[in-house]
Parts: sequence; C-alpha cells; structure tokens
Amino acid sequence: MSLFYIVATVLIALAGYFYLQLNRQASGSYAAAPRSASPSSTKASRMASPTTASPAAGAGEAADNKEVLVLFGSQTGTAEMFAKTLTREGAKLGVPVRVCDVESYETYNMEYERLVILICATYGEGEPTDTMKDFHDWIMDESRSPGEELANVKYAVFGLGDRQYKYFCEEGIVMDRRLDELGAQRVFGLGCGDSGSGQLEEQFDEWCKDLWPAVGRALKISIKETTEEAVEPECRIKYWEEAEAPLAFPKTASVLEPTQRMPVWVPVIRNEELLRKAEGYSTRAIDFNIADTIISYQAGDHLGILPCNTDELVTQYLRTLGISDEDATRVFSLQDKKTLKNVFPARVSARTALKWYIDLAGPPKKSTLRAFAHCCTDPAQKEELLRILRVSQDAQKEYSKLCGKLRTMHGFLRKFDSAKVPLPFFLELMPRITPRYYSISSDMLATPTSVGTTVGVVEGGLCTDMLAKLQVGDKVPVFVRKSNFHLPMRQKERPVVMIGPGTGVAPFIGFIARRGAWRQKGAELGKAILFFGCRRHAEDHIFEDFCTQALHDGALSVLDVAYSRDQAHKVYVQHRLKERAAEVWAMLAAGANVYVCGDAKRMAKDVEAELKRIAEVEGKLSPDAADAFIKTMEEEERYLKDVWTSAL
Repeated sequence: MSLFYIVATVLIALAGYFYLQLNRQASGSYAAAPRSASPSSTKASRMASPTTASPAAGAGEAADNKEVLVLFGSQTGTAEMFAKTLTREGAKLGVPVRVCDVESYETYNMEYERLVILICATYGEGEPTDTMKDFHDWIMDESRSPGEELANVKYAVFGLGDRQYKYFCEEGIVMDRRLDELGAQRVFGLGCGDSGSGQLEEQFDEWCKDLWPAVGRALKISIKETTEEAVEPECRIKYWEEAEAPLAFPKTASVLEPTQRMPVWVPVIRNEELLRKAEGYSTRAIDFNIADTIISYQAGDHLGILPCNTDELVTQYLRTLGISDEDATRVFSLQDKKTLKNVFPARVSARTALKWYIDLAGPPKKSTLRAFAHCCTDPAQKEELLRILRVSQDAQKEYSKLCGKLRTMHGFLRKFDSAKVPLPFFLELMPRITPRYYSISSDMLATPTSVGTTVGVVEGGLCTDMLAKLQVGDKVPVFVRKSNFHLPMRQKERPVVMIGPGTGVAPFIGFIARRGAWRQKGAELGKAILFFGCRRHAEDHIFEDFCTQALHDGALSVLDVAYSRDQAHKVYVQHRLKERAAEVWAMLAAGANVYVCGDAKRMAKDVEAELKRIAEVEGKLSPDAADAFIKTMEEEERYLKDVWTSAL
C-alpha cells in the first residue's frame, strides 16, 4: 500500500470526523452548549436563521395560508420589540404571523411573500441600522426590476426616528417608496414614530389600531375585535446541571473580531477626571488595554460598551419575582419553544440574565405591561392595569402620571403585586440592555495596544455610572462598530475642518493622534482646524495640553475655542466659525472635509446653518446653490456628522 494512499485515507477520515462534529454542533442538540453565530460566517449562513420559522420553508405555502411576515431592522431593540408585539397581537386576532430579523432573512424569498410588515429604525443622519444594511443594499440595487419584481407582494412600513435629526425616519420613508417602485402594493400608509417625543409607543399603538383591519381586507380574512387576551409564552427554560459558572457572554475565539453578541472583556488602564473644576459635572478619559485581542479600529469608529445593572437592583427584582437565592444561580438556557433557538448567546443564571441582558432601570413598555396584566390573580388589579393601558387620551394621561410615580417595572410589579410573572415570560418580554456607543478618542496607528474613550457622566445613566466607578484592572465587555467618520486615508494633504464642543471633541483627539503618526513618518499634511467649545477655560477646557502639543508638532494647524461663559455674551462654535468665514470658505473651496461631532438638537443645526451662510456670503452662492453645495459635500462624504440627541 503506497504512502500516498495511506495519507489520503487518513485525511478523508479526519475530514469526515470534523464534518460530523460541526453538524452535531449546528443541530442544536440538547447535549451541546448553546452557540452564537460566528462573525466569520458567510452572508448565506447568516441569513438562514429567522426568529421563528425559516422564510425559505414553504414560501409559496405561506402565501396560500395568508401568512404575514413581520421584518424588523433594529439598532437599540425598539423595532424588534414592536415587531414581536405585532406578532403577538396578530396571533390574538387570528392572523398567522411570523417574525424575522431582517439581517437573517433570505431576500430571494421576498417576491413570494403574501404580505410584509417592515419595522425599521433610522440610525444617525438617515442611515440604515447595522442589521438593515444588507437588506437595504439588496432592495436599492439598481438591477431590481421597477414595477415588476415585487408585484405580488403587499406591504406596510413603520419607521422609527428622531425629529431632532435632519433626516427623520429616512430609512422608513426610503423603504416605503422603494417597495412601491418595485411594484409591491401598499395596504396601509407609512407610519413614523418619533423617539424624541416621549410618545413613541403611543404613536405605534395608534398606527396599529387601523393596521389590522387593513391587513384583514388585503388578505380577505376576518379579524377578531379585541386583543385584550392573555399572551401565550413563546420561550421556555432548559436547566443544565453543571458546575461551571454561567457566562454573561460567550468566550470570544481569539481569531474572531468581537461583536455585540460576542464581545471581548478588556481591562481598564486609565480612568481619569478631565474637568479641572467638576461642580456637579464629570467628564472622564477611560482607556482600555486591547493588546491581547484582535480588535482593530481607527479614529472615528465607535466603541460599543455593554453595561450591566447593579447587584442591588438585580436582587430587588429576584425577590419581587419570587426567585430564591439557590434558584437564582441555577444555570439554564432560554429557548424559543418552536425552534429551540437560544435567546441569549450563552448559558446564564437568573441573576446573570437580569444583570447583563434585561433593562431593569428603564421605563416599562406598555406592551410588556399588557402581557403581565394577565398574570394578575386579583381581577380588580388586572382590570385597573388593562384600563390605563388602553389607547385613549384619558388612559394615556393616567398612565403617564402613574409611570412618573412608579418609574420602573419593579414599581409596577410592587403596586400590582398579584401579578405572578414566571421567569421565562419575564425574560422573554422585558426589553434588552443595549450597547452604549462612544466615539473613540485614540487611533491605533498611534496607540496600537489601547483604545480610548471620552465619557460625559450622566446622573442615573446606566453605562456612564458604571464606567465612572471602574478601577484600573476592572474588565468590561466591548466591541468596535466601524463608521465612515474617518480622515481621508489616501489624501493626507486634504484640508480638514473639525467641529466638536464638549465630549464632541473625542474623535478629533484620535484624528490629531493619527495625523501626528503620519507626520512622524514624513507625510505631507493638509491644513487642520479644530473648533472646540466649553463653558469656561478654567473648568472644562479638556485636552488643552494635548492640542497645544499638537500645534507645536504640526499635527494641528489651528485651535479655535469658544468659551460660552467666560464673558457676558455667550459664544458657541458656530460663532467662531463665522469669525473665520473667509478662511473656512477657502478650505471648502479647496475640497476640505468637514466633520461635526456632538449635539444634534441645536449645535449641529446651527453649524450647518453657518456653513450655508458662509457659502452664500464668502462663496457668492444663491441660497439654493449653497444648499446644493452642502448636499454635494454630504454625497461625496466630505461633510460627515457623528451627532446624538441624548447622553443616556
């Protein structure tokens, strides 16, 4: 027998063994540990695991059965919550519904769907959410056939956004229009929810009130008149008898880039107060050691940090839910009853799940309270809770008043104390803790073994309170979210205008660090102006020494600071921009990149108005031409914004 034959036989046997092992892991066997999808999986494999049933299975049959598909593209979990609310309501109304994360959806099945309800959030300045990007690119592809491709599909769209942003609900508007262009039949008008109004859930409820009759007409089926029925739990708990402690998150393989579902734990190497005089405020520089990870980033990306609830708050909920100390530490998986898919990415205990996954400190969701109302053993309490949750102005006033008093789900469970909510039901319906994103204030070219953040501490903020208390050596689960908010890598000589008051300066500290590294390597750099703003020079002029050194080294050309409280009249960054109008216009005319980071509610709008004014006055452009000039800069990604409306 030849050596070649022996080697070939051994290799085939080994390949067969590993193939069987991989299939055994993928089969969801009860004996196998729950696993999350690998970030290195192909797009095809990622798109094969919807929340309930695979859309690939019997798409034509789904249409015959008048099934409704609810797709969601979420950034913070709200769109997902709304999608699952629709699914539960549909079931109670007699409408067959399945729900699927748009990231997991097999797009080639779209043309076979009977009716699709799309719930999609808008991220930042009119962009699709991270999970929505692939679907967005697919549906917007110019190769799609207008008027034909989705001619057999009926649809409705609800978009989530914030009116403080320039492009409110842009993704929902774009999807609604594009589905129409591809021939799909709109069965109900576009709904838009404003997260900044404090009435988002009420706006969604109003939209849903007339949605279901429209769905019934479109599918030619009768709709039940009420949804005030008990919600059927969709998840169950499977306990595991093992000595190993439960994990908050799965262990990340060393060859995988960390993700939200599989973050990496990194130690704190710096946690310093940046303000000279705090006076009730706090802004901290917090750096993490990434030497033992494969994290990659550049200035302008975001560091996603996964916060946790305090042990004290977790204990309060465990007691209210009637969970003993012994049961609180038992290891289990929370599984979808239909698919046996694990809801959490790791095996957990009740204490671990409540600490790391469930938003215990936020205001309760109406849809969750409605479901928990049916757990009340006292009929009077059940009726009272359902009454204040109805969709009416009077009920809304009463609910708002009660919510202001009780504040959290814990307060409601204490008041309506006959509600005996089973643990799996509680974990299934409660909103999830979402990552908090911070603009990275360092650059890997300058500091390859660390990543830095600049954090404005907010009283009562779940993440900022946690970060402020961290000691050197403490570990935190993190991952990096890539962005397009970057310096021009191939045109280092391009001028740059950076505008960032307060903690909005964070990415520009990273920009300057990268420019410094470029300069040390002999690169020719374009002019760089930083417009920074704070209250008083003696209190909160953060990174002053760093910027002074950068001016000396040539990594920064000009630093212009607006101190809003150091004189009788208030001065902000847009005023400094106006004072340098001619200089700024010369840079814009030369093709400069403009970067704005900070508050979207006022600052970003005021800065854009000033940029347009500069184009009109210094560039001699008409108002329409100035608008077009700014629009062109946006389209060419020379005018980039990293803005937000809330620090929580």
